[in-house]
Amino acid sequence: MLPRLFISARLRSALKACVAGGFIFVGANIYFGSERFYDEIFMPTLRYIDPEKIHHLSIQMAKHGLVPQMKSVDDPILHSTVWNREFKNPIGLAAGFDKNGEAIDGLSKFGFGFIEIGTITPKPQSGNEKPRLFRLTEDRAIINRLVIKQRNIWLFFFFHLPKFHFFFKLWI
Repeated sequence: MLPRLFISARLRSALKACVAGGFIFVGANIYFGSERFYDEIFMPTLRYIDPEKIHHLSIQMAKHGLVPQMKSVDDPILHSTVWNREFKNPIGLAAGFDKNGEAIDGLSKFGFGFIEIGTITPKPQSGNEKPRLFRLTEDRAIINRLVIKQRNIWLFFFFHLPKFHFFFKLWI
């Protein structure tokens, strides 16, 4: 009979190999932007997790570049001009998704024509009490009561604006 220590070491090694294989599988599918992976595995799995945690996770993933990059090029017919501002396409990300401007780099990989950051206020706000996001599964909808929980405007300018001043025009 094999010693107990030998068996537990083999089980730990097998578990580590499975976890590593899982990370490689998920990472490769995210990197290559597999739609089937997103539709059949990734998104259904996320629906079992608290929506607010998923929102935080998505910001962190975009912040660290763990998002699929759009491989398509915007058709020139999509170029838009609004109030003397040029946009490569008319699809944008509204304010409220990235309240603190943490994931601007990652979100820009999604192919948005523009990205709104904030809402940014002069003083930090605490926001509403939890839970603030509710899923309506039958309606395929979410109720969002996050309000404005973020840092203040001075922290935003200090930490985020310097690295983007060449790429983005500040529009207040």
